[in-house]
Amino acid sequence: MPALLTAGRTEEAARLLAALPERIAAEGRFRLLTAQVLLAQDRPEAAREVFDAGFEIADLREGDETLSDTWFAIAERLTAAGGPVTDEVRARARSAHPLPDAYEYRMRPV
Repeated sequence: MPALLTAGRTEEAARLLAALPERIAAEGRFRLLTAQVLLAQDRPEAAREVFDAGFEIADLREGDETLSDTWFAIAERLTAAGGPVTDEVRARARSAHPLPDAYEYRMRPV
């Protein structure tokens, strides 16, 4: 699915997610993919709801920035409110939407 998103094949990724059995779709890694697909579909509010509901990726390695990158991409789109994501929007997004501790895996200074 990440490859499909990278290739811009958002609807195909969404169809694959929708076809997953519920018990698998509820796993943390697939919840993250769901948020990423929703963001790619220009649905940042729905993507944020996935994070707000909470999930855990049991085997995510320390230093992985996938969670924080996705969180801040969502925050930027919410802050931009349909407009362009500028440096000023990025700064406001990070201030208004700090990364929750549960999703903090970065190993470098913030």
